[in-house]
Amino acid sequence: MTEEVRNDGLHPNHPGKGCNTTLIAVESVDGNPEMGGFLVFLPSGATKQVRWRQVRPIQPTLDAAKEFTTKLVDSLLKADTPEARADVNGTNWTSVAAAVQRIILDWNDGIQQRIGARMAQLVRDSAANGRRH
Repeated sequence: MTEEVRNDGLHPNHPGKGCNTTLIAVESVDGNPEMGGFLVFLPSGATKQVRWRQVRPIQPTLDAAKEFTTKLVDSLLKADTPEARADVNGTNWTSVAAAVQRIILDWNDGIQQRIGARMAQLVRDSAANGRRH
């Protein structure tokens, strides 16, 4: 699993400074189903991005959600600014972890559908090849 956490400042879709922490699932720009992630809009106006590339569903989802959430908190603590400290103290991180888990579960569903479609195609191809012999 590859992840990146970075601070982009005020993102164009940010709900605004002073608003509650908000998460939005994001997809690959080029439609790569193996890539997933989310944006975190923080009350200070900061935006964090978390992304991964994975060919299989992420399991266990709760552990992954906790790991991503911990990395978010760590990145804010490392920033060591008054705004970052306010974001850490003013965010319900249990709710963030639950939202992250929901994003992972939804992403896993997409990967499972892709795997199922590929397996069905392989079965059809194998059956068609068997009838030719």
